[in-house]
Amino acid sequence: MSNKVIDMHFHEEEEEENTGESRSSSRTPRGHFVVYVGTKKKLERFVVPTRFLKSPLFQKLLEKAAEEFGYAEAYRNKIVLPCDVSTFQSLVMFLTSQDKSH
Repeated sequence: MSNKVIDMHFHEEEEEENTGESRSSSRTPRGHFVVYVGTKKKLERFVVPTRFLKSPLFQKLLEKAAEEFGYAEAYRNKIVLPCDVSTFQSLVMFLTSQDKSH
């Protein structure tokens, strides 16, 4: 079995020269949304399928994010999840395996 996770895509952020704002190096595919995971100094961008929103585990993580960060204030309208990258990758692999088993 391959370790490759098909449903998760990592994209480097590029910083705009004049504004200091970051922009994605690619567009979000239809049926997916963007979340950021990691530390305040080093957030990594992940594109995940919207079907993850049905998962109680993912919903809990979103609730925790809302409690910890609020929805828009702290990170300029980004969805930032309060966990480290390796934990998030494990969650994505678990949710992906659940999809395949049903």
